[in-house]
Amino acid sequence: MRSDYEPKKVPKQARSRATFDAIVEAGARLLVERGYAGVTTNHVAETAGVSIGSLYEYFADKEAVVYEVVRRAAQGFSEDAARPLPALEGAPIDEGIRRWLDALLSAMRSREALLRAIDSDVPLELREPHRRQAWARHLALARAAYRMAGDQVRQDRENEVSFLVVTLVDATLTRLVLDPPRDVCPDTLLDELTERVVEWVAPS
Repeated sequence: MRSDYEPKKVPKQARSRATFDAIVEAGARLLVERGYAGVTTNHVAETAGVSIGSLYEYFADKEAVVYEVVRRAAQGFSEDAARPLPALEGAPIDEGIRRWLDALLSAMRSREALLRAIDSDVPLELREPHRRQAWARHLALARAAYRMAGDQVRQDRENEVSFLVVTLVDATLTRLVLDPPRDVCPDTLLDELTERVVEWVAPS
């Protein structure tokens, strides 16, 4: 398979943009409903209400559509993760971390069906580039939040602590949403996760 799945072009005019968006949204919906193997470009075009020619004007094939679906899902989650941070400035560190975790979990759950379809069914080469980019965004976000917290957090090993926090939070919330243990209470889990993160970031 080729290595470049980017759209042939990204439209700027409103009407063309609406067509492009309809194709990507249809691809996401069909990925959830049919699974990756069950999606074709004809299905996507029909669901989007556009001609197959219009689809091929922007995307080379099904893989390119799905690649954009995954990119948009990852970008949307990153934006949701960043949105609550300005409002948390000045809040006690434990309160700020817990509210941030709540926001992250909510953002993941709002995309649960699509994230599940991507995680279980989409080929690695179509999702891994976006996972790496999202990881870099989340790490940069954690470091920015760390600096924003000022003297509420330890001033040494900022990069290492941020890496640990992002790794723990990402793994925990992903598992909680996509493969939740039956005997675990989400609220209690977030309480415990908040305590662990505070232990890492708080000054000695």
